[in-house]
Amino acid sequence: VVHTERFICKGGVDSGRLLDLSRKKLYMTAKAMGGNVLLDEQWDCRIRHPKLQKHEFKVTIHYSATVARSFFPDGQRPVGIEAAKGIKGLMTVLDRHAELWC
Repeated sequence: VVHTERFICKGGVDSGRLLDLSRKKLYMTAKAMGGNVLLDEQWDCRIRHPKLQKHEFKVTIHYSATVARSFFPDGQRPVGIEAAKGIKGLMTVLDRHAELWC
């Protein structure tokens, strides 16, 4: 399952928080498909700074995983979240759009 989300943020970017939101959305989709864990998780986070709007950022998160069933509970945390880099400041999400491919 592949999930792509686009955020418009103002003031800063907390990539870890945005990754967590994207993973939760992907996990909800996995549960609707009959799964209860996400395996082989991969993500990519890209931050762009528009030239005209000061302190606004376009963030695209591409998150993919394999849906499975397991007796062990899901970790409920994005893999490699420590590697997520953001932009310091108080983040306000102004807009959010999601796309999902199964």
